[in-house]
Amino acid sequence: MLRLTSPWIAALGQALAVCAAFVPTSIALLAAAADIPMPPLTSVTETPRMITIEQDPRLTLALGKTAVVMANGGYQPFLFCSAEGTLFCQAQLDEPPFHSKAKVVYFLRIGTAISRDRGVTWTRWTHQENHDDVNIEGGAVQCADGMILMLDTYIPVDQVHHGVGELWKSTDDLHSLNGPFFVDFHLPKTNLSGATNDMGVTEPPNVRLHRSVIEMPNRDLLTIAYNSFAGDTAPAGYLASMMKTRVVLFRSRDRGAHWAYLATVGVDGGVGTEGYGEPVLVRVARGPHTGRLLCLIRTGRELYGSHSDDDGLTWVRPTPVRFPGVDIYDTAKWEDLFVNKKDPDYLPSDEMIGALVDPELIQMQNGVLVCAFGARMPAKKASEGLGRSFLKGPDGKYPDMRPIPGRRYDTWRAPENGDYLAFSCDGGDTWSHIVQYRSGLATTHYAGVREVAADLLYVVYDNSLPKTRQKAGTVHQALGFQLVVKRTDVRPGN
Repeated sequence: MLRLTSPWIAALGQALAVCAAFVPTSIALLAAAADIPMPPLTSVTETPRMITIEQDPRLTLALGKTAVVMANGGYQPFLFCSAEGTLFCQAQLDEPPFHSKAKVVYFLRIGTAISRDRGVTWTRWTHQENHDDVNIEGGAVQCADGMILMLDTYIPVDQVHHGVGELWKSTDDLHSLNGPFFVDFHLPKTNLSGATNDMGVTEPPNVRLHRSVIEMPNRDLLTIAYNSFAGDTAPAGYLASMMKTRVVLFRSRDRGAHWAYLATVGVDGGVGTEGYGEPVLVRVARGPHTGRLLCLIRTGRELYGSHSDDDGLTWVRPTPVRFPGVDIYDTAKWEDLFVNKKDPDYLPSDEMIGALVDPELIQMQNGVLVCAFGARMPAKKASEGLGRSFLKGPDGKYPDMRPIPGRRYDTWRAPENGDYLAFSCDGGDTWSHIVQYRSGLATTHYAGVREVAADLLYVVYDNSLPKTRQKAGTVHQALGFQLVVKRTDVRPGN
């Protein structure tokens, strides 16, 4: 998760002055897209093991086919599914970006794969070779008229109250992709305090869109982001140079050409170690709370939730979400794996507390809400790798990531550490069915989930950390699996 803000010297505002006109880049290559045959991938290295943490007798789950989605990395996958069932997955590769855009891009190259058979097989995809593709961490949606819209996650701030978004469009189920369209984001004054991201790196000021674009019944579009406004100065709990963030909602009434700030979903400098970040948004379409906007939020500790019953104008104060059987404060379950309580110098430490990260949220046709999340138990140890922190030191340099002699490198080995799916049958009031499908193994704890057909989910996740943080020879992949979810208390079609 990259953080936001710092002084920016580049004159992006002049370079992208066409943004208000909503004119696409007029280069034929950028209006094309390609499904490119991939070399044979390593066979699936694992089959998800479904461990039931909490049982709801109304739900039955059955594992379907598995696949390798992407190799050479596959970290932190994000997933989109079209109305035709086409799956579009992006993840980070162990390669540098091309830096083909006049703005900040993620420090690892974003790879893309596409599947047109419900995730059974995958093909590499790009809109143009040797260029950085749109980064759909920002969210994607298929509108009622069939058009697919994709927003890049980075919104560079070029003026005090203005940012420049990057929008792409497809009208043929992603056989082609048109763009980029440079679009306006109007926002309150952004914090330009010189803070760093979560790796201690100073970046140009930007707002981060995350996961969600929603078309409302009146055809308005909503998207959600996290950033810092002027006055948001609370430092992150584990990195003083990084500011805690807030979650904000934007609305477009002209099909994405202009976006206006609508509301702050949550801001609280005292929450978690990161404030409110990495949100996901869904509109409840059936069952209890139909029409409600539901938002889940990362904080660096528990996941928090909020909702709006007036189309996003106002929000209830975010509160922690309870997932039965998953408790980041139950450190007794894993503390003995990392510390010796008999050591005379032993002192209890909050370093043993866990964290739930990067929620994903959808609603199935049968009304069931599905939340995918990762659990880092404990939070800091589970993401270190090779026995060392991956943050920059006081000298501004990254640490030596080679294994420390005699030190266990598999700091993610607590069984509670891993990837989870949670299910709600009451519109998100409670999460009554919880399964863990990856336990005690290396992962970034990010996942994507979509419904590809009635009662059929597709889940993507990663099986490792970046190469610099694991032993040589580790297989680094994004993997996927089908999951049938049947609800016994709802008749088909209801």
